[in-house]
Amino acid sequence: MKALLVGLGEAGSGWLRRLRSLNEDLELAASDTDGSRGEQLQADGIPFYTDTTEAIERERPDFVINVTPRHVHTAINHLAFDYKLPVLCEKPIAENYEKAQEIVKRAEEERIPFMIAENYRTFAPLRKLKQLIEEDAVGALQSLECEFFRKRQRVTLEPNDELEEVIIHHFDLLRHLSGREVGKLYAVKRHVFHIVMDLQAGIQASFRCSLRSVGRETQWPGDWRIEGEKGSLTFKDGEIELTTPAGVQRWSDFSDVEVRTPVQEFMKALEEKRRGETDAKEYLKNQALAYYTRESLKQGQQVDTSASWGYGPADIRNFMRAELKSASSHGGQGLVESIRLFGKGDFETPLKFLCYSVLPPGTSIGYHGHREDEEIYVILEGTGLMTINGTDTRVGPGDVIVNKPWWKHGLVNDGSESIKAIVFEVDKG
Repeated sequence: MKALLVGLGEAGSGWLRRLRSLNEDLELAASDTDGSRGEQLQADGIPFYTDTTEAIERERPDFVINVTPRHVHTAINHLAFDYKLPVLCEKPIAENYEKAQEIVKRAEEERIPFMIAENYRTFAPLRKLKQLIEEDAVGALQSLECEFFRKRQRVTLEPNDELEEVIIHHFDLLRHLSGREVGKLYAVKRHVFHIVMDLQAGIQASFRCSLRSVGRETQWPGDWRIEGEKGSLTFKDGEIELTTPAGVQRWSDFSDVEVRTPVQEFMKALEEKRRGETDAKEYLKNQALAYYTRESLKQGQQVDTSASWGYGPADIRNFMRAELKSASSHGGQGLVESIRLFGKGDFETPLKFLCYSVLPPGTSIGYHGHREDEEIYVILEGTGLMTINGTDTRVGPGDVIVNKPWWKHGLVNDGSESIKAIVFEVDKG
């Protein structure tokens, strides 16, 4: 594969060194508006351009790595998308949240692979921490706390730029480790950033950050304490400690943990035709948290962040206006009219389907069972005879009938009006 590296400044120079050290069969070309940066590259046989459009048209790369300054990200991303080229972009996605939303929307609509080069979660100890959580080492999560203290190394960093340049990494780790989204957020800042968050499933989280510390520095991923119902996990000074009633376990050697760099993950995702682990649509939620932190600072109060979860508009389907189809139901009498409003692919829970059914007089749903599923009938109109495990029961408007796993059931309309019902089925999960 061939990659076009756009940007050879501070970040780009580091990227160039890492890319050249990869063992993968990766060809490289590069572009930067500063022509002096290309002299050594050309001497090393790497094609160099001062115009990115020219570089794309001449080199025909398989993907673009965008490591330009933040305010240039949007323009380069759009240029790559004009040529339908996948993009691996340095964080943040764009110079502000609104532009980030726009560029992600375009990538989604045009189905162009777009991933953000988030690297903190690729640290081997953080991979191990995630593995322990997934293995239920501490049970259901209750709280996560992170502290990040370093000396300021970039004096040009503007006030609050810590959010997009530094803290966004920890937002990503918080979501990655917990597997949950942030619902509410309250931020204050004087000498340190202090952000308190409510996550899904009732999990609490807090984050404290300073880039002006004169004391002990944390590692770049920060120090973590994760509390669960069965124990706690800590990560500090490169060591993980698990404490449960059974005792204490420690890990300081992570050589057995498999780790991919962002570019390795991106190339693998392209090869396997799947989304990258830090796909831009997912990563947008991190930039959203930076945006909401600023909103909380401005408003001086807690803000609701749930609009950033990316679930889209409410999915509403009207059974009264739906076009019904007629068919025999489980070998019953006559033809039953029905419409499947939602199928298994529409749900994130064990729901299998939701149907609206109309049984004209004299028709029936044949006697049958559903193994380990539960099927629920909600009678809206009409009356009939429901047979459950060999016992007949009269049902009518307002009745909700639960047919449990392995039970057998059927419904006969022996009345003079149609039976109208909502029927849905739930898998054992």
